[in-house]
Amino acid sequence: MSNQIYASQDLQNRSFIGKDLTGVDFSGADLRGCDFTRAILVGANFDRVITGQSQRHIPISILSVIIAAIALVAFSFMLEKIDSLLFDSFGDLYRKIVNVLLPIVLILLLFLRDTILEKFPRITNFLGDASFGIFVVMTVLLTLGLGFISFTGTFLFLIPTLISAIISFYVFQWFIESIKKKIGTSFKKANLTDANFSQAIVKNTDFSFALLSGICINGWQLDSHTLFTGAKCDYLYLKPQQQQSYPLNSNFQTQEFKDFLKQFTEIDSNQ
Repeated sequence: MSNQIYASQDLQNRSFIGKDLTGVDFSGADLRGCDFTRAILVGANFDRVITGQSQRHIPISILSVIIAAIALVAFSFMLEKIDSLLFDSFGDLYRKIVNVLLPIVLILLLFLRDTILEKFPRITNFLGDASFGIFVVMTVLLTLGLGFISFTGTFLFLIPTLISAIISFYVFQWFIESIKKKIGTSFKKANLTDANFSQAIVKNTDFSFALLSGICINGWQLDSHTLFTGAKCDYLYLKPQQQQSYPLNSNFQTQEFKDFLKQFTEIDSNQ
């Protein structure tokens, strides 16, 4: 158990991955951008905390997408060079081996996709960001290219340039909105049994596969971007120090917990 004092502290972007924080008081703390993945938080006090994306989340996310896109392009170029080098060295034998192995690798990836997504989330997020970044860059470059051609005398390209500019505008908006929906605070696979979330403001938070039985949710606020995929909650409390749990005399059934939480969810007005 940690002896640190975290109540009313600005803890943005701190990492608590895998730590034993049993019974620790985080009341009133700013937990935006914090990572509590696999942490033990039994009986922890999250009264009046705020979770979600930190203040530097959006600029960092934009920069990471750009870097990921550049890295993916560079990696693809390197693979092409290696492929050419191996073909020059081994000829048709190399191509035959690739033609046999490639379908096998694709089939293995198909069967292992869930494991890959769970075990290597950062890699899958990186590839997703890279693909998105390349798409955004391609639409912008296409617009600039068409604009250059039209302003050098080929006015027939003015209409395609305008259409491309409109598409680029909406793609960039889509890009910014997707970043705003990303997870800021993670409680993934954390043990939050009997934790107190009274009056907590919970936004862009990941509770996937977390243990949530016995939590108190008195007056907490959720947004539509908070995830509870695979979360386990048999019962909870609606009031602090309340002896009566909910559901009365039973446990939540499959999907019932998520349905119950919908009444606390505030839908983003921009959606």
